[in-house]
Amino acid sequence: MNSTKPRIFTIGETTYDIQFREGKPSDACGGGSAFNSAISLGRCGLPVSLISTFGKDKIGDLSYRMLIDNGVNCSYIKRFEGQSRIALAFFDNDHNPQYSFYPASKEVVPDYPESLNDDLILLGSSFALRDEGRGDLLKYLKDARKKGCIIIYDPNARKHLVNDPHAKGKILENISQATIVKGSDEDFRNIFNASDGVGAYAQIRKTGAEYLVYTKGADGAELFTPQFHLQIKAPKLNVVSTIGAGDNFSAGIVYGLYSNKLKGLSFKDLKTEDWRKIMEFGTLFAGEVCQSSENYISLQTAQSLKF
Repeated sequence: MNSTKPRIFTIGETTYDIQFREGKPSDACGGGSAFNSAISLGRCGLPVSLISTFGKDKIGDLSYRMLIDNGVNCSYIKRFEGQSRIALAFFDNDHNPQYSFYPASKEVVPDYPESLNDDLILLGSSFALRDEGRGDLLKYLKDARKKGCIIIYDPNARKHLVNDPHAKGKILENISQATIVKGSDEDFRNIFNASDGVGAYAQIRKTGAEYLVYTKGADGAELFTPQFHLQIKAPKLNVVSTIGAGDNFSAGIVYGLYSNKLKGLSFKDLKTEDWRKIMEFGTLFAGEVCQSSENYISLQTAQSLKF
């Protein structure tokens, strides 16, 4: 067994989310795909670092303080003079948000760490498609892949992105670097026009990726591997907000993979039942977030978890 603990890195934009219900602000919290995942993993006591950028403004200060308070390493965050990114989320009667984004005043390139073979790396969303710093990101991912790191990529593919051939090309390039591709049925309809997980997996395999986590909201999730196919049911929930659900499904997958690494199991050692437990962590994390106005699992739930 490796004597050093694995490291976890989440890579993505940091956004401050302001929620609106019935036309009025109702809540606000730090957000962004990688940020949400990092907070949940930090609350679980895992050694997680966020690789991101945001401004040296009041909004950036709020995000930074929340990361520190929840045990997230901020050594790889680059802050700049200017305004941080903000998202306004307007909820409909089914608790689904529609967004208006207000971009940061600058795009700067973060500093990436030297990869170690036990690293777990989670990335996705629009940050993974930026032209600024793309060469640095790809260099980091290719080096990490060569060293045997586990790379999880969530394309979070909005329809307007995949209608842009340049953006779609970058999504496919990112997929080709991933150990695990994780996304929703909507993502893969947008990227591949795939009507189900089988069709999405066939397209994923063409890029060289071998593992697909295919989420279907209230209909559960599926795992596709070269050896087997798993289906996981979703619990019935009283949904308050779907913001962060996908990010936390990813965080649950990372949590499960990390626990197996601590047991000395390599990625290729994982059996069907190991993967079932990993997927169940995904549904647990996502379900917890759907029942809250926060974008992360609660401290109480995090502290109740056992490897």
